[in-house]
Amino acid sequence: MASKRFTLLALLVVAAVSTGYSQLGGVLDYLDSTKVSSRNLPKYNEWKSNSKSNFFPPVPKAMGQLSINGGLFLVDGDCPSLPGWNIGVSYRKALGYTVSLRGGINYAQGKGLDYRDNGNLLNNSVLVSTYGSLPPSAAKYVHNYKTTVINPSLDLIINFNNIMFHRKSSKFAFYGLIGYSPMVYQTKMDVLNGSAAYNFGSLTNTFFNRPRKDVRNDPKNFFDGSYETFAQVNDRSQNFNQAGNDKFQWRHAFSTGLGTELRIASRMSLGFEFKYLWTRDDYVDGWFMNNGGLSPDKDGAIFTNLFVNFNL
Repeated sequence: MASKRFTLLALLVVAAVSTGYSQLGGVLDYLDSTKVSSRNLPKYNEWKSNSKSNFFPPVPKAMGQLSINGGLFLVDGDCPSLPGWNIGVSYRKALGYTVSLRGGINYAQGKGLDYRDNGNLLNNSVLVSTYGSLPPSAAKYVHNYKTTVINPSLDLIINFNNIMFHRKSSKFAFYGLIGYSPMVYQTKMDVLNGSAAYNFGSLTNTFFNRPRKDVRNDPKNFFDGSYETFAQVNDRSQNFNQAGNDKFQWRHAFSTGLGTELRIASRMSLGFEFKYLWTRDDYVDGWFMNNGGLSPDKDGAIFTNLFVNFNL
């Protein structure tokens, strides 16, 4: 019980300290007349001389922040992913000392390549049309994909502490976020070598019974990297114009994340952020069946970004 009280007291202290600082613009020094507009200067002088005690100094304005970002992108799916990339732009507006809203958009590309041969070919209608005529002994493949993502987002950001831009010394800020981030994506697979199907039958069990790193290095040379075939999609979910797998799909998604920010100039800062998207879609990596059974989890997306922020 004592430990719970101590934890509650610590949280209250942190909250009290946090609300003492402006979120994006720093703390206004009420004794600095250069921070007071000429229109309010007479009232300021009256307040400072205590001739009118009912004068309350103006509160600092909530600032805006324009940001550009770039970093890694990964699909958290059934097929092991390879490092991808993303770029984006966003605008953040403070709602108070600790809470702000940020709207933005990101463009990303990610790839994946399995290290196992998969006997689930006949469960994928796209692969059946390509490999379905092969004899059962050769009806295996190595899954791969390339996913292109457009990701608009609206995030609610909660500061754990604040950057004070009016100070000369550098300060850190730490924050968490939750938001709505609809995911627009298109996934393709490399299933043809030119116009012919790959001969996966040439990849024997001996090929796959090796360390994972060695297995994944070899298929990189086995595939031509064209990604010419549209992957199967969930046609019961949202898509554009009720179209098939050759169109961009869109999914309701929600985001959570953590980030940190460092002031490097009076109106400029750098930030680093980890963000996870919960897509509720198991087709993002083009593979919804795993080793003969339904995969247990929906696919997600991971963004790790470096931000360059300009306070307006």
